Amino acid sequence: MKGYNILLIEDDLMIGDLLQKILQREDYQVCWLTDGKELLTLIPQMDLVIMDVMLPGEDGYQLTKKIKQLGLNIPIIFLSARNDMDSKLQGLTIGEDYMTKPFDPRELLLRMQKMLEHHYGTFSQIKHLYIDAEHKKVFNHSLHDEIALTAIERKIFFYLYDNRDRVLTKDHFFDYLWPLEDRNHNIVNVHIKKIRTKINDTSGDILQNIYGEGYRLNTYRKK
Repeated sequence: MKGYNILLIEDDLMIGDLLQKILQREDYQVCWLTDGKELLTLIPQMDLVIMDVMLPGEDGYQLTKKIKQLGLNIPIIFLSARNDMDSKLQGLTIGEDYMTKPFDPRELLLRMQKMLEHHYGTFSQIKHLYIDAEHKKVFNHSLHDEIALTAIERKIFFYLYDNRDRVLTKDHFFDYLWPLEDRNHNIVNVHIKKIRTKINDTSGDILQNIYGEGYRLNTYRKK
């Protein structure tokens, strides 16, 4: 899944501009800094940091230590012209990865993808929602904005998600959630309405009401 927030700290304007364009082309949200002055303000919203080592003022190692001291578990990839073993070991000790310059952007993209999948799991995206099916979590706009669903709302949402792009009747919901209870079909409507409000889908584009049939979670995948 793309759409992660990436903090790029690189003082080489040519490298920084190139990386920003490449990452944006891959649908990452990129904030590019040439030093660490705004780091502490921006870092809580970031999902991964690409950190140059040799920077004006505090270097990449010092900035990384500041991030770790905040208790933020954000993966960091170092970029550096230093290719000696001591520098590499230092970078791998306090960060998650270390690449030497010059480098192939394709390798960086692949390392980022693997690191993000390992760190955050594999997510799917539907419009503004990021969905972690493994841990049954739904995020709104970014991985730092989890939507607070009740237990029953979570079950309904992921029942729809597991059957995405298929219409589920109200009887399907009762068979799955309330098999022994009287079938007051209005209860399904009430829960769907609450979920729509929480996921900012009041128009019903994602959780669509198929008149006379039931509900469908639309993924907008190409047919």
